[in-house]
Amino acid sequence: MTANSHHNIRQALRERIESGEWKLGALIPGELVLAEEYGCARTTINRALQTLADEGLVVRKRKGGTRVCQMPV
Repeated sequence: MTANSHHNIRQALRERIESGEWKLGALIPGELVLAEEYGCARTTINRALQTLADEGLVVRKRKGGTRVCQMPV
C-alpha cells in the first residue's frame, strides 16, 4: 500500500469532515484540486470519495460536486 492509497486519502478526508473543516452541507473541493493537494491521481481521489459516499458521509452528484451529508459519529 502506498502512502497515497485511496484508503489513506479516505481517512484524511474523513478527518477533515470530523474536524469541522467541512461542515454538514459543505461542498468538498473537486477531484482535480484534491489530487493536486494530496499528490496523487484523480482516480485515487475518486475511489476515496466513492468509499465515503458508500459509508453515507457524502453525497455525490454529477456536475453538482460532492457534499457532506452526515457527520461521522
